[in-house]
Amino acid sequence: MIIKYTNFTDGLHDLDLDERAEKLGLAKPFNGEVKLKVRMDKSHSQIVLNCDLDSKADLICDRCGEEFSAELNNKFRLVYLFGQDPGNDSSTDLYYIEPEIDKIKLDEDVKDYAVLSMPMKNLCREDCKGICPDCGKNLNNYECNCIKDDFNPQWAALLKLKNKINK
Repeated sequence: MIIKYTNFTDGLHDLDLDERAEKLGLAKPFNGEVKLKVRMDKSHSQIVLNCDLDSKADLICDRCGEEFSAELNNKFRLVYLFGQDPGNDSSTDLYYIEPEIDKIKLDEDVKDYAVLSMPMKNLCREDCKGICPDCGKNLNNYECNCIKDDFNPQWAALLKLKNKINK
């Protein structure tokens, strides 16, 4: 994903970019097109890119083990300053553009932000019931006839104490 910024005048510009996940170096579970909507604010001293990233991934639910397809989204901002890099700034979203450069290559940033859009917990849906710990049936698709024993023997001592206090 490349923006040739010298083709644009100063001001706001909306851009739509897309690229195959494989071409960006995104391996499974990512697939299909990675879409990037960019609002570029160009001035004589800097370029600010406000980006909305949309990608797709085939994931496995952490509760029920079923495969599902997820739409992943991420928003990020990149700032490019014209001039030489002073070398003392450790900001990850601040870049310097030297005068002889006329393009901004976004592939690495898009790849990084796509990976950051992966959820910490993969759920096929918010109300996923998971699998039965006794029979292993997917409770989203089947009802099991297992006896539900809600009492955990580890809490027996506290239950005795509660009963003693409530008398």
